[in-house]
Amino acid sequence: MSNLRNPVYVTYCILITYKGHNGVNNVSCTHSANSRRDPIPRKQSVMAEEQEQQPSSNVVEEPLDLIRLSLDERIYVKMRNDRELKGRLHAYDQHLNMVLGDVEETVTTVEIDEETYEEIYKSTRRNIPMLFVRGDGVILVSPPLRAGGA
Repeated sequence: MSNLRNPVYVTYCILITYKGHNGVNNVSCTHSANSRRDPIPRKQSVMAEEQEQQPSSNVVEEPLDLIRLSLDERIYVKMRNDRELKGRLHAYDQHLNMVLGDVEETVTTVEIDEETYEEIYKSTRRNIPMLFVRGDGVILVSPPLRAGGA
């Protein structure tokens, strides 16, 4: 018996479910096609399927992949209201909620001198062992600088 599979013709359709104006769920096919798959040795086929299931750990295909590569490394987070965080990224989600450890928080406030009307910037720093950051306050996330990047 050969380890090659017979050619397979595949028909597929990408379905989208949405709620119509009358409140009823509607389904539509946005893209459909017929494709022919050539015979592939069984061993290669299994390896290809395994590679599809395991995302490559160093590939950046979307913005959150850059954050995924920064897991367990120190990052810089700029927040609303002139807050800055530097800490070790333990976890995150698609909303940019994050759990940071060994955090240094810097809060910058601006005061105006009543006599000279000059702006006086004051920074307050504090260290926090573990911090949950709500994602809607995040403005910028900077991963650590990597050596050898050209």
